[in-house]
Amino acid sequence: MTNADIASAKKDLRKEILAARAEGAEGHICEDQHDEHIVLHLADQGFRKIAAYVAMDDEPCTDLLLGVCDEVGIQVLVPRVAGDDLEWVLFDWDELEEGEFGVPEPIGDAEPLQVEALIIPALAVDQHGNRLGRGKGYYDRVLASVPSSVPVIALVHDSEFLEEVPTEDFDRRVTHVATCSGLYPVA
Repeated sequence: MTNADIASAKKDLRKEILAARAEGAEGHICEDQHDEHIVLHLADQGFRKIAAYVAMDDEPCTDLLLGVCDEVGIQVLVPRVAGDDLEWVLFDWDELEEGEFGVPEPIGDAEPLQVEALIIPALAVDQHGNRLGRGKGYYDRVLASVPSSVPVIALVHDSEFLEEVPTEDFDRRVTHVATCSGLYPVA
């Protein structure tokens, strides 16, 4: 497959998944089950500082995850767009404003991304940890700078955990996928 073919396949898959999310396709409403799986994993591992994100309307919700981390004293860094990159700020429910893409972003001072786990959005993930994002490359650039020892968990709906996702050389893999059905190691 050529690079152009792969890019086209990714674009088509993005379009299909976003359309299914917009329609509220079966399996896309699971309340907080994916968050519960991640929270239990974080507790089992004894993590004290993670990076996560504030979910957009069509993504699996991260509210429970962010709330529980706050309650039990796990520090959470969340991203904001800074040019072509993401910078990371300590999460606070009261310190969010609408960012460049209509996503709630933190205000405050940026910190280095030194965390014990990273929880990221995805449109799809396959059995090998290949992740399909929205196509801007923000998280691929982040993952390229994160030590391989840091677990990376992608959140998707059950129907978005696929057998195979088209990938390019710059795409970065995740180590786990969280769905409503469970938390699975994939790398």
